[in-house]
Amino acid sequence: MDFAQMDFQNITPPYTPSAWLDLDALDANIQRVNTMTQAVNLRIATKSVRSLEVLKYIQAQTPHFIGLMSFSASESVYLLEQGFDNILCAYPSFDRDVIAKTIPFIQNGATMVWMVDSREHWQVLEDIGQAHDTELNLCLDINMSMPLPKLYFGTKRSALFKVSDVKKLLKQTQKFTHAKVTAMMGYEAQIAGLPETLPDKALLAPAIRTLKSFSKKQVSTRRPKVAAWLKKQGYDLTIINGGGSGSMAFTCAQPEVTEITVGSAYYYPALFSHMDSMQDFSRAAGFVLPVTRQPEPNVITCHGGGFIASGSLGADKMPQVLYPDNLAILKDEGFGEVQTPMQVTGKQTVAIGDHVWCRHAKAGELCEHFNDLITYRNNKACGTMPTYRGAGQCFH
Repeated sequence: MDFAQMDFQNITPPYTPSAWLDLDALDANIQRVNTMTQAVNLRIATKSVRSLEVLKYIQAQTPHFIGLMSFSASESVYLLEQGFDNILCAYPSFDRDVIAKTIPFIQNGATMVWMVDSREHWQVLEDIGQAHDTELNLCLDINMSMPLPKLYFGTKRSALFKVSDVKKLLKQTQKFTHAKVTAMMGYEAQIAGLPETLPDKALLAPAIRTLKSFSKKQVSTRRPKVAAWLKKQGYDLTIINGGGSGSMAFTCAQPEVTEITVGSAYYYPALFSHMDSMQDFSRAAGFVLPVTRQPEPNVITCHGGGFIASGSLGADKMPQVLYPDNLAILKDEGFGEVQTPMQVTGKQTVAIGDHVWCRHAKAGELCEHFNDLITYRNNKACGTMPTYRGAGQCFH
């Protein structure tokens, strides 16, 4: 058993189906992240955590914590209401009424930064700023993807790739008076979030490693070039954000970066165990299902389990069975919303009333299905931490 890993064979969960959080493993992951990112400030990606108590738990153990990266305007309001400060909303929003709810917090000194990459995004924020006579802070989202002939290596998000794109946007918005650029983000998603050894695409590993190597070179040139140009134009960038869980070593070594965003590394979900850069982390979260049926001698059926990750369909988005280790998912059924049949292999028996422990593929998405994370320490249940859902919150 790896360091700080739960002994599933000897644990009886309080109830099932349930989500579990191993605090020993979480502590180990927090310390590992702190060591790898100590050269810059650290911002926690809330979409990868989705629990107020867990966010506070991580913050308390992170000396270089600088703030949060939210994923929607409504979540940003909620976090401000809960006492958090310095929030960078990672995705543009057109929800004017919700954005306006942040104004009283900004007027009382809170730092709230909004992501933009087009005039349309900027116009919404300018209008709100004018209506409330309050200056809003903006972050330019610079696309760090690597377009190649017949291949786009990265995520299709921002329209801003290079200095000329930024220059054009600034010209379009030069008369705006109530929304100003104070930050820049260059998120190298293809380095930070793409595993090298995908379970159903093993032959692609060498190509992915080569593309990542080339991508690192272009990110190391393009992001500082845009940042330097903005500073030369007189923009006081208080934030130059980059990276993610899978690129901590690379991103923190880039001289232009002032902060890195980390989220998935704390729970260390299944998808990230296929990344070369994340082999020293401990699985800290997952879910456990009850065995409720045995339709055939070598088949058991669990209640629930359909917690499939977002993104393109593939084996890498499926949960993984951790214990018992002699279970295989039926390809024709997979993980189902209300039941999940599994094939029993080998000599170890699995009977009605037993439990099947699993690991989900993407970090925070599990929390959308459960009200609480049952916390464990020293292989014993020790309490619960409510998720966003358990706190009555649902953000999109």
